[in-house]
Amino acid sequence: MLILIIKGGLFALLLVLAAVWDIRKREIPDAISLLIMITGLLAIDTWDALSGLVMTGLPYFLAAILIHRDDGFSIGGGDIKLMASCGFVLGAPLGAMQSIISLVLAMIAGLCIRLSSESKKLNSIALPLAPFFCVGGIFSYLALLVSAIN
Repeated sequence: MLILIIKGGLFALLLVLAAVWDIRKREIPDAISLLIMITGLLAIDTWDALSGLVMTGLPYFLAAILIHRDDGFSIGGGDIKLMASCGFVLGAPLGAMQSIISLVLAMIAGLCIRLSSESKKLNSIALPLAPFFCVGGIFSYLALLVSAIN
């Protein structure tokens, strides 16, 4: 159990670092995603890790390919790598849970920003996604800890 707590602490710390970096610079360094993957090696279940890597990262990769806009608004490579590495730590079911929590929160934040701004164009809002991925990832890892206790 102690190894899962250490793993979760490192995971949360790296997610917070990614969120702060994304807010400040609008990019997520590859090193953070790599460190999250290394964190995933602690108490690893190989099948869960690999399926989580693919199943969590693939939808973001496909969205980045299929949704190409000229105004620069899109899902970036850093977001794809961050979510794939989170899937490696969490596994596919909890990686999906992280995606759902994160994207719902991002949608709510975008709608609130739109309602409070003078611009009525919904597509004019560009948000860094890592802060939302951070919240979703921490909640999903807490679900993992709760299931490990039971």
